[in-house]
Amino acid sequence: MSVTSEAEKYEAWAGELKQQLETYEKLRRQVRYFPLFALLTSPLGFLRSPQAAFVICLAWMSLWATTLYITYMRTWQYRTELRKTNQEVLRLHELEDEGG
Repeated sequence: MSVTSEAEKYEAWAGELKQQLETYEKLRRQVRYFPLFALLTSPLGFLRSPQAAFVICLAWMSLWATTLYITYMRTWQYRTELRKTNQEVLRLHELEDEGG
């Protein structure tokens, strides 16, 4: 396998990682509304009982915390992978420049 084709594969992978990062950043922007949904829907639980309202609020807040954690961890993972991929692309381009 030539250095050029290997570098192209890494560059394509870097493009996919950038797309994934954009997707997770968009998701994080959408997740900020979860506490608002908790405030809007938990009063409906009072129609049944205060415990139902509490459970609805707790469910939204748990979903919010879990989603934030997952998106932050995946974003960190993708950024780390993107940094390593970019370093490898630079290394391959340097090898290509030295060889030809």
